[in-house]
Amino acid sequence: MEKEWDVVEVLRYARHDWLNKLQLIKGNLALNRLDRANEIIEEIVNESKHESKLTNINMRLFAGFVMTYHWNNHAVRLDVEVLGELKDLSQYDEFVYNWCCYLTEALEKYVDYHAENYLSISVCIEERGIRFFFDFSGILTDIQKLQNKLQCYECAQGVALVEQHMSEDEFSLMLTIS
Repeated sequence: MEKEWDVVEVLRYARHDWLNKLQLIKGNLALNRLDRANEIIEEIVNESKHESKLTNINMRLFAGFVMTYHWNNHAVRLDVEVLGELKDLSQYDEFVYNWCCYLTEALEKYVDYHAENYLSISVCIEERGIRFFFDFSGILTDIQKLQNKLQCYECAQGVALVEQHMSEDEFSLMLTIS
């Protein structure tokens, strides 16, 4: 079951995130690692731009899931980017949210918890349709079980899940919405 966040909790977690980022910058500046401090600043700016775009495509469930995912303890790190001209995608929100919950829960079962595991989600908004790319890098402990679990997921009308590549340390999936 998904946790219900109240305003104070959300602000507390957001403040904690920002303090962590500021401490990284401050620590690198103290060590005179100006290049690394600048890289961290650029990463923060880039992440903030994509979060802003994410909130402007009107997918409240999906955006909330992605933006609060790391507030709980997970074996997979998640990031998102939004590409293309922004438009209202609210009609796809619940489906994409449910798919992301399903995918991340499946990943949590089949990743090596001692490895660095990343799932990058790209939302590509184009004239011919909407595509969601899910790119994983890390260590999978049972590819066959993960593939079977993902194949069991029923896609709604007008939605196609296309597996592009899967190996022990990475996979790419594309979800298309026409």
